[in-house]
Amino acid sequence: MKKAIKYTILLGGLAVSAKCNNVSSEYDYVVVGSGPGGGPLAANLAREGYSVFLIEAGGNHGDELLQQVPGLADVNSEDPEMSWQFFVSHYQNETQARRDRYFTYRLANGSLWYGIDPPEGATPLGIYYPRGATVGGSAISNAMNVVLPPPADFNYIANVTGDESWQAENLAQYFTEFERNTYTEPGSVDHGYDGFISTNRNNISYIADRPGVLRVVQNAISQTENIESPSQEEVIQLMERDLNRPDADRYEHPGVYQIPLHIDENRRRSSPWNYISDTLAETSSNGSALYPLTLSTHSLATKIVFTNDGKGNPVAKGVEYIVGEGLYEADRRYNASVQGTKRVVKARKEVIISGGAFNTPQILKLSGIGPRNELEEHGIPVVVDLPAVGEYLQDNYEVPINMRSQIPWENSPFAECTGSGDAETDPCLAQWEEGYGAYGEGAAPIFMLYRTGQSDNNDADLIIFGAGGAVFDGHYPGFSTVQWPPTSFFWTAVKMQNRNPTGTVRLRSSNPREVPEINLNFYKEGRDADVAALAEGLEHLLSIMNVTGEPYAPFDIIDPPAEISLEQHILDHSFSHHVSGSCRMGREKSTSCVDSNFKVHGVDGLRVVDGSIFPRAPGGFPVGATFLISQKAFHTILADA
Repeated sequence: MKKAIKYTILLGGLAVSAKCNNVSSEYDYVVVGSGPGGGPLAANLAREGYSVFLIEAGGNHGDELLQQVPGLADVNSEDPEMSWQFFVSHYQNETQARRDRYFTYRLANGSLWYGIDPPEGATPLGIYYPRGATVGGSAISNAMNVVLPPPADFNYIANVTGDESWQAENLAQYFTEFERNTYTEPGSVDHGYDGFISTNRNNISYIADRPGVLRVVQNAISQTENIESPSQEEVIQLMERDLNRPDADRYEHPGVYQIPLHIDENRRRSSPWNYISDTLAETSSNGSALYPLTLSTHSLATKIVFTNDGKGNPVAKGVEYIVGEGLYEADRRYNASVQGTKRVVKARKEVIISGGAFNTPQILKLSGIGPRNELEEHGIPVVVDLPAVGEYLQDNYEVPINMRSQIPWENSPFAECTGSGDAETDPCLAQWEEGYGAYGEGAAPIFMLYRTGQSDNNDADLIIFGAGGAVFDGHYPGFSTVQWPPTSFFWTAVKMQNRNPTGTVRLRSSNPREVPEINLNFYKEGRDADVAALAEGLEHLLSIMNVTGEPYAPFDIIDPPAEISLEQHILDHSFSHHVSGSCRMGREKSTSCVDSNFKVHGVDGLRVVDGSIFPRAPGGFPVGATFLISQKAFHTILADA
């Protein structure tokens, strides 16, 4: 992770309302959402010559520092012009829910407060859950981890759908299509070198040249891989093993790695924004737009427009949306009195919903597609009774350990970063502008696969990441601006092999501007096995730190607290930020939302292409899998067209 950067890094940017390569009210395809599912899909279809109207509720800020600089990802994710502020419930049991120290309340003066003992009169909100709200979606504000999931997670989709095209070995082609690899020698058949998403890795010297951090990594390798006292050179060699190699058994080898990131060779974030912008900008020899893509920003989709096929079956023929800034309640600029301008855009071929795991089910339900009882409760005419919409929401559990050493962890690459927003007064920004330095780093520098005794198969069931001089232990208002002491060290264990698809996204009303009620229902199913796996992982991490020795040890342990059990710490402080599954793929209309071709059950001309379609959380980080399924959807749609 990285040192928090002050908000003064913010630079003013022009909010673009729309970029239109043609002006029309009818297009071949209408795509709602420009994140890692919808953004690349819209650009790909336009590059095939189809007219595409891409609807994005946020603005266009992809050329601003907060979105370009990998090291500013956390600040980016809290910026009021670039993110939405959701609050979710972890538990239905309110007593357990409010044991989380980051449970958040709204005070009478409108400010936010988090903690265990709220002031009198505070209104409970839940756990802060920021999401990207800009061109590129959450792929413009995430930590840029782009490691593909275990093959078993794709094979699971093949099994539940009966569609062999979803077998992991059949999906490898889509990875090489979207990837533009910058960290291996060109020519490998295992990677792509001409795609629209650049992949890179962090600077390994930021591990190897930090004596204390290197010692921790050496201990981690020794205890995880049974390699006694690895040298600095061996550490580098082991960490540069490729987590995105095509080997079917790559998750069967616990150990310490570097994680691939969607960062380019110049240390800039690579995202759907780049691909969309490039597609819009390309011109023909006469100077006219080369591709028929229209991007409409500050445009909140409110419902899908239907006709029928003459036999009583609904056909998606367009989208109703409203234009204006800050129209959605999750936007901190929201003003209920500002109504926006209502518009309708028609689709000759298909409507594609890519709003993400929170907003896709909301849009479908507002349009009359969802559980009959819920729709009727809110006075929404039922177009298709589809019980799975908004059900089966799931996420990876993440649980931290957090400690302080006796001395600072040496040679921090962020030590001289000022966060001033000016290259003359911030040497880190000056370095980044030249294509190197601390601000070009993403995610966490140490990454580990670990297999517990609870794994369903031979794969690692935990992903673990960590760093010296920083802390990441969940989201809470203002988390991005906290300055952690240079003695800090954290690890976070991420649970894969999800056993609990019981979360829900439910409408609060028929108002499309109102945020839905989101309940993740932590540990409702599979509690004993998942808690045991996480406990085993945390014990492994504590064992690694315990042998680090002087002058760093003895450590002051912040998490897990000494006064509670490890299991209770897990229940109290599990967090998540990789939601999926709320419009899951499957065969049966009663238990799934879309078929294996992304088509919504019971509706013609309507597909869903985003992380909501996964019937099982894909590995530890969903963005790579979502780029991949976007590419698969593109080929599926072309075949149908």
